[in-house]
Amino acid sequence: MPSSRESADHRRLWRPIALGLGLLLGARPGVARAEPPTEPAPPAASQTAPEGSDSPPILAYVVGAIGLSGISVGGVTGFLALNQKGIAEDHCSPTLRLCDGAGRQASETGRTLRDISTAAWIVGGVGVGLSAYLLLTAPKRQNQVALSLSVDGANPRAALVAHF
Repeated sequence: MPSSRESADHRRLWRPIALGLGLLLGARPGVARAEPPTEPAPPAASQTAPEGSDSPPILAYVVGAIGLSGISVGGVTGFLALNQKGIAEDHCSPTLRLCDGAGRQASETGRTLRDISTAAWIVGGVGVGLSAYLLLTAPKRQNQVALSLSVDGANPRAALVAHF
């Protein structure tokens, strides 16, 4: 059976790992609590952050993901359109302007893929640009640090509270 000293050492060893794992999983670390002072402090309205500033700009990430998807679709369909162009050149005569069935089908498919590729590149460029704009103009989060002192004759206490 482990002694209380070994148990305390064990907790001290695993606490940073547990906190780091909790942060990775989205848990918020606990905040140190101090007994409130006997006289209430005046409210600091200018230091409070607006409620929406704690959340990341989700819309910017969604628009960016749509933009990156558009760029990838544009690249893939552009490559497929070039492949269809090669097939059409193999099955069509440039001097007579005649194509067999495979050449005609490749030409029509290539035109459709070309149009899809162009539209996807436009959507991708607009999405990435708008996402960059939204991320760069998002309100900045401000770190807040507060110091709470309580002097009660025999029991002086202090607490440092930080919000990141």
